[in-house]
Amino acid sequence: MMPARNRTDGGRRGILRLQLLSLLPVTLAAILNSGYQYLNGLAAAPGGDDLRSQLARGLASSFEGPGLYEYFAVGLAQLLPMLLLALLVGGFWERVIAERCRRPIEPGYVLIALLFTLLLPGAAPFTHIIFGMTCAILLGKGVFGGDGKSFLSPVLLGVAIVQVSFASASGSHPLWKGVAGYAGSDAFALYHRGGEAALAQADIDLWSAFFGAIPGPMGTTSLLAVALGAALLLLTRVIAWRLLVAQIIGLIAIATLVDWMGAETGIGAMPAYWHLLLGSFAFGAVFLGCDPVASACTNPGRWIQGFLIAALVILIRVANPTHPDAVIPALLLASILAPLIDHAVIAWNIKQRARRHV
Repeated sequence: MMPARNRTDGGRRGILRLQLLSLLPVTLAAILNSGYQYLNGLAAAPGGDDLRSQLARGLASSFEGPGLYEYFAVGLAQLLPMLLLALLVGGFWERVIAERCRRPIEPGYVLIALLFTLLLPGAAPFTHIIFGMTCAILLGKGVFGGDGKSFLSPVLLGVAIVQVSFASASGSHPLWKGVAGYAGSDAFALYHRGGEAALAQADIDLWSAFFGAIPGPMGTTSLLAVALGAALLLLTRVIAWRLLVAQIIGLIAIATLVDWMGAETGIGAMPAYWHLLLGSFAFGAVFLGCDPVASACTNPGRWIQGFLIAALVILIRVANPTHPDAVIPALLLASILAPLIDHAVIAWNIKQRARRHV
């Protein structure tokens, strides 16, 4: 009979493979959109002389009249060095922790590195990636004992620390165009100032937002790619459908309610479908909000946490338009409250059962 530890490790590796497979369409969409945004942005800003720009010039046969190959080659030149660096940093710290704790190296850092990279804009400096991944592995995973033992998502923690530490990060690189530093897409600020007309002026419409041909953090722009990944995770039961549905229904309901309350301009008047299409909500809801480690374990708790995430996202977007996206802080706060939500649900069930047996 296989030892229990080996069965557990095998189950975790199987889930990890499914999670990585679900991110394949998101990664491909991120590569193509990064190349598209880079080549479109060259007319307004210089391409820079960093490693990624040099790789882009070397891989692309021509920047004139680019096609699918140029978009893919240039996007790969942007994403691949960032991902490799994140993997190297994550693997280094994972090895250090494994040696100190006298345990095998856990492969979960691969998923952390990929998710962390996809939540960054394509022009993120390498020093910021090193800092963010170090915080994600050491503070979000290592101090709690390893994979599955933390109540926080290491990815959320790493990205949140980068957001706070480099709040004003931006530059003349084409891939900062339309991105408000690490805080997400600038589309919400555009809508706040001029509504759908401002989005149209920036070449953002429903179809481009659905397929992912808009500026933003690399992995968050394509709702279609996120939906494909979500379908795999739901079919294989890696994520809880109640938590995902609660987030989507909550976002639609609360955004509609805010709109009905009479806001004529600004984010308060933004239709629910734009809240879903723009920013990191869809990506965060599927790959971070439904993370089994950082989410509620009880079914009622999942409904509560999902609605809480949606409420926080809408509240921050409406009340503080200077924060473009609000998804990362909302998810981080909801993951911190997940154990408390489960505790309250269990306490309520115990109380109800006690009353029935009096």
